[in-house]
Amino acid sequence: MSSLPRAPDCLNASEWEVISDCVKILKPFENITSELSGENYPTLLLVIPLIQGFQYMLKNLRTETTIGIEFKNKLIDVVGRRLGNLEKDKIVAKSTLLDPRLKKTAFGLQENADNAHKWICEELTNTIRAKNDNTEITESDTTQSTSSAIICSVWKHFDDKVAQVKITSNPNATASIMIRQYLEIPPLDRKKNPLEFWKQYEVTFPELYKMQLKCNSTLEATVFPMASILFKDNCNGSITGVSL
Repeated sequence: MSSLPRAPDCLNASEWEVISDCVKILKPFENITSELSGENYPTLLLVIPLIQGFQYMLKNLRTETTIGIEFKNKLIDVVGRRLGNLEKDKIVAKSTLLDPRLKKTAFGLQENADNAHKWICEELTNTIRAKNDNTEITESDTTQSTSSAIICSVWKHFDDKVAQVKITSNPNATASIMIRQYLEIPPLDRKKNPLEFWKQYEVTFPELYKMQLKCNSTLEATVFPMASILFKDNCNGSITGVSL
């Protein structure tokens, strides 16, 4: 190429070193983009652990040039400001906790994991309460239509006791027990598809099954494309000769 007319100047040794640093710094972008571009598995629930891994890789990356160090520090700052609070997002947090591979372990702060637990418990309680109310209405209609037969039934005493148990059941306690049972199940292997887990436990945790479907059906474009989020409002910024 150097023999061609009007050939561009070749890069010198220091410029090659800068390029080498930039390639290392941008490699995590390729990894995280590949993970979040999957079509055969839900990706919203991967956001929190991937962002944490992304930040960890950047912080522990060794760079050799001044430009590389400045570029890395700039990225760490931007990622922290723009993506660091995703743990506090209700939809993302619930989706992460309902991933049988991740659960509470994926969160950087225990407080955020506890908040996700609380949000799921509240939604689950409301779902169970609404389900119980509908069941009571249905059973009430059935009881009225067969009241004359039940009066003469030897099962009347038992049926009345069962009805009383249903009335006194606590939706919040039921929700808490269900979540605790889910969290006590050993974590699924990270390489396995969480959808297979939920197919297996659909009957055991029907309300949680529906909730995770709802969470993962949410539009996931709120997180990416990565570059547009990280560098929005910084288009005119620069790092000592490197335009952002």
